[in-house]
Amino acid sequence: MASATSISLDFICPITQDIMVEPVLLVEDGHSYEQSALEQWLEYHNTSPLTNKQLNNRQFVPNRNLKSTIEDFRRQQTQSTSAVDFRSFTLRSGRPHNAKWEHCPQLQIIISLLGPSNVGKSVLARNAGYGRPMSKNPVYIVTIQTDVLFFYLDRLFEDQYVVIVQLHDCPGNDRFEAVSDRHFRNCHGAVLMADVTDFQSFERLEKYWYKRLREKSSFDNVEAVLACNKVDLLEAECDPSHRERFFQRADTFVSSLQMPIINISALRGDNVQILFQQLILNILQNESLVKHLKQYARQVHKPASNPTKSCC
Repeated sequence: MASATSISLDFICPITQDIMVEPVLLVEDGHSYEQSALEQWLEYHNTSPLTNKQLNNRQFVPNRNLKSTIEDFRRQQTQSTSAVDFRSFTLRSGRPHNAKWEHCPQLQIIISLLGPSNVGKSVLARNAGYGRPMSKNPVYIVTIQTDVLFFYLDRLFEDQYVVIVQLHDCPGNDRFEAVSDRHFRNCHGAVLMADVTDFQSFERLEKYWYKRLREKSSFDNVEAVLACNKVDLLEAECDPSHRERFFQRADTFVSSLQMPIINISALRGDNVQILFQQLILNILQNESLVKHLKQYARQVHKPASNPTKSCC
């Protein structure tokens, strides 16, 4: 039986105590019932199911207005349930292999990892499965060009869109910052990364990377999150005064911008999944960005017209 929570009593059949599918109005008593239940009731009774009074008229008619209202309610419930289920998505590496999704339109989200050199962007980008720690002896290589990694969500957005995530690992060294310009322009979301052990990394992030993102972005309201990386090193060699000063500075920076702040260890995987889940959800809740993503998806997904057959 359906739960009565937040369900109008008008939707409930007095006989079945469940939400009606084909509501009909019993003319004499003025109440609505599920059609099949009322028909069965009237086979054995000559009384109103609700009032138990004798019926002089057993006629009933479809209650179309109530049926339409119930159908609207069911659609809203389905959409609400779907939205809640979607929020528990997992980010998967590579391309989707679900055959059922083959003909679904795709929303292609671009997320850029931005920040100075040595803050851990490449470690974050290559974190195995987002949330599982990397090997104990990772190899660190300076990024000299933007590396692009592909991921997808394991759930459909709005029950119809496959969500593809392009993660752009942008070089942070001053010599290669010009390489990142187009990734400022094209990204729908950005992870602004700072090294919690290095105040200069935060100053460079604040004065250059965030400023360039706002100046170069094609979108007025690109979503961003501040990721304070290497919290594992603070635990190992913690200077309480440094820690306090750094996070006070970070809190001041994000508070004026209403930007989320998440403390992570890209190496161990701490809060990495939470970081990307929050940023992706923020992008998909941004009406302007979603409108742009859907428009692009429709253009790409538009079925090709049948070629004109040649007469020759």
